[in-house]
Amino acid sequence: MNKFTSIIKRHEWIRLLILAVVLISASNLAWFGLRVALNAEHPILVVVSGSMVPTLNAGDIIAVRGSQPEDISVGTIIVFHSPRDYDTLIVHRVTEKVDYNEGIGFKTKGDFNLFADTWIVPSDYVIGTYIGRVPHIGLVVMKLKEPAGMGFIIFIIAVLLIIELMESRKKRST
Repeated sequence: MNKFTSIIKRHEWIRLLILAVVLISASNLAWFGLRVALNAEHPILVVVSGSMVPTLNAGDIIAVRGSQPEDISVGTIIVFHSPRDYDTLIVHRVTEKVDYNEGIGFKTKGDFNLFADTWIVPSDYVIGTYIGRVPHIGLVVMKLKEPAGMGFIIFIIAVLLIIELMESRKKRST
């Protein structure tokens, strides 16, 4: 057994660190694979509002496929950058396809909303079309984005690491 393997076997925290690196790398690879496979900048999103109830609920995780504007029809649910704040993504249904700035634009409305949106979504603001959902799982993601939620997770990880270090010291002293 070489020195590196010996160190890894003696120190549980090194194994945990290696596992964390592998898991993070695998998740990044999976994200890249989804982006390529679904041809979308954001292939997986969490619905954060109730504007699409009953079709989609806050906390649903949705899958999004990149789409050409000419392939999007009335009734299709699209994900797009808000014309008011480009950094905000919106999930609404297309109510009308219109000519817009020498291209295609979309009028949209959330299923739960009483009125249609006041904007026209330029085709280059569209991320893609909705293709499926996993209900409620995104609630965990939403909670983690809250400052208290992330703090709680960091606290739990810190406690687990302290317990692990204490256990490894006990083993060495006996």
